[in-house]
Amino acid sequence: MSNKHQTSLEKEFELERVILFSDAVFAIAITLLVIDIKFPELPEKRVEGNISELIQPMVRSFVAFALSFFFIGRSWSTHLRLFRLLKKYDQGLINRNLLCLFFIVTFPFSASGIAGHVRGGFLLPVYVYIFNLAAVSITHFIICRYILHVKPWLAIDGEAAEKKYTYFSSMYVAIAMGVMCVIIVGIGLLLPKQESYIGFSCILVAPLLGIAKRKSKKYKPVERS
Repeated sequence: MSNKHQTSLEKEFELERVILFSDAVFAIAITLLVIDIKFPELPEKRVEGNISELIQPMVRSFVAFALSFFFIGRSWSTHLRLFRLLKKYDQGLINRNLLCLFFIVTFPFSASGIAGHVRGGFLLPVYVYIFNLAAVSITHFIICRYILHVKPWLAIDGEAAEKKYTYFSSMYVAIAMGVMCVIIVGIGLLLPKQESYIGFSCILVAPLLGIAKRKSKKYKPVERS
């Protein structure tokens, strides 16, 4: 075996390690999400009205888990799609990937905040969670731009349509999540006593992601049968 061929195999193995490490981080983050969900300690004697109050924290935790599971799963899917286009890596890519993974592993922390620490007049956990969502999307776009525009020789040859779709899809989602973050924080600063407005504005995530999906759909390559 020539040194050149051996080096090529070593590089391929190292790239696979980068991808496997990323997959492990996503898997661990999802696993940690469910650890905080626990059944409440029920009293020995049933008291009317107490059961619903006791299970409320568990319900909030499960909603936070389901929402975070969706975003982490979606982030893993887009991360996988992007890294399928990769044939080489460099330190710049590793640094950017680690930054994105940093915000992935903070999901259990931010999810626990909205599950059990939001109080009247204390909405910091909401801001932290929204920032977490936006940071994952933005850092993923930073990786995407680095691979497809800044260092295009890191990507495989060809697949122009797939690269274009991946780039614009990532960009529109990052913009949507960034806009949502600005809107919610802006409402919190301008209307600090109108906490219900902040809660309703969180619903914007669905239509904003829908708009991003529609705008990127025109770049989606036709799948071959």
